[in-house]
Amino acid sequence: MVLLISEYVRRDGRGKSRKFQEIAGFDYPGIFDVPYDPAKHRHFILHELRYRTGPAPAFLGRNKKKSQRLTKYERHVPEQWKAAILRDAPLLKGFFAEEPKWRVKMLNWCEANIEAHLSTKKKSSTK
Repeated sequence: MVLLISEYVRRDGRGKSRKFQEIAGFDYPGIFDVPYDPAKHRHFILHELRYRTGPAPAFLGRNKKKSQRLTKYERHVPEQWKAAILRDAPLLKGFFAEEPKWRVKMLNWCEANIEAHLSTKKKSSTK
């Protein structure tokens, strides 16, 4: 899921106009520094939180272990979220003021995944 940041129109050399949209996901730099607007951001954040903390999505398979849900390209996600939550980033601060139960749930998820990643690192380095 992505969030629309801005929309603008440009003309090319022939005078034709094209509509451009700047979009951002949670991998966008500075996404947590955007001021929280419930109308725009609430559904965007809830979708990500449910994806991360809820049951495994169908495309991962029913029996996927929780520690194996993150791919090697997503290993930075728990650290990124934990840092943003602990520093009270503007986007999350506004959301967690409305939904305080999600703060604890997401922090627990971050810590569990960081621990799982560290323990798998230790196991693989001792082989």
